[in-house]
Amino acid sequence: MKNKGAIELSMTTIIVVVLSLTLLIMGFVLVRSIMCGAIELTGNINAKIAKQVNDFFETSTAEIYCIGQGDPVKVAPGINNVWCGFNTRTGGEYTVKITEVKSISTTIPKTIKLESWISVKQDKVNIAPQDKESKKIVTLEIPEDAPEGTIRINLEIKKEGIANSSIILVYWEIDKPSFFDKIKNSFGC
Repeated sequence: MKNKGAIELSMTTIIVVVLSLTLLIMGFVLVRSIMCGAIELTGNINAKIAKQVNDFFETSTAEIYCIGQGDPVKVAPGINNVWCGFNTRTGGEYTVKITEVKSISTTIPKTIKLESWISVKQDKVNIAPQDKESKKIVTLEIPEDAPEGTIRINLEIKKEGIANSSIILVYWEIDKPSFFDKIKNSFGC
């Protein structure tokens, strides 16, 4: 009689453990799929930024426009890109030079070498006639421990065969990631 009770107790325990593990795994899968969906939305935002530059040129007469040229763009630590659009009918080759990367906030110490954050930069950009697609000009890798504040990137862009160059000031406001962003990164989506 004791053995029969022990077997029933063991079977109940096994069933409860199996059901608990199954529900736990299903919960992890659900949370991961939600987080990965949020990351996909972030990718869509980058595509919308490029589209915004392209839409700007449909109504503008400016030859060069970069995101962050007017109001600062909020960015989080990690990999961030400076997108510029070229509004030219003839096309041509443009030379891009970063003349300065400077902190304009008192929260960012002057001892930080902001130039070291630049991981990729385009020295020359070839634009086809009537090509109004935005181009990735500079990629910055902002460290996770970067202080919050605003930086300014001075770009000197010169079209081949033209004596004058355009000076474009791009403003980025570094903002720490939220708790939601940190959780999102921990899921590895």
